[in-house]
Amino acid sequence: MDPNSTPVSIKFDELDSQDTKHFNQFIIYKAEWVLIAVFSFLFCIVFLQFFSRYVLNDSVAWTEEAARYLLIITAFIGAIRCQIKGTHIALEFMDKYYGSYQRAVQFFAHLLVLILIVSLIFSSITMIERTSFQHMVSLPFPKYYLYIIVASLLTINAVVLSYQLISFFQKGEDIK
Repeated sequence: MDPNSTPVSIKFDELDSQDTKHFNQFIIYKAEWVLIAVFSFLFCIVFLQFFSRYVLNDSVAWTEEAARYLLIITAFIGAIRCQIKGTHIALEFMDKYYGSYQRAVQFFAHLLVLILIVSLIFSSITMIERTSFQHMVSLPFPKYYLYIIVASLLTINAVVLSYQLISFFQKGEDIK
């Protein structure tokens, strides 16, 4: 350390007020509790898999399949949350090039996403029909239960996106 340098003082009160301000803005909405619950359940399943495999040297058979399906469900619930909050991954650096066409490009992009979601809903319905006789490998449930959940979550996401597109026209609100 340089003997001529002045010591740095840390202003803990200022840091504390910044932390308080940050955490006061952090709100978990009621709809997000479902996502937190599913993710927590996924965490517990993966921990059970890790513990049984590497500590007990005897892996629980159903944990891998359950973790896979819970991860799929978590992703689709998270997609709904991101659509509501407008936090999907986007190429924001491109927004400056759109100029006056930015709102039209956003609308068109969200319309394409809605078309994709609707096609995924129909694909899920097809998978429900095709897997109605199959059972999961290690879990005592029919495989089509997963596709029913996925189709339901996609439908919720389509409703949210449709509401946002309607609000875009009626109220002039930006699409998140």
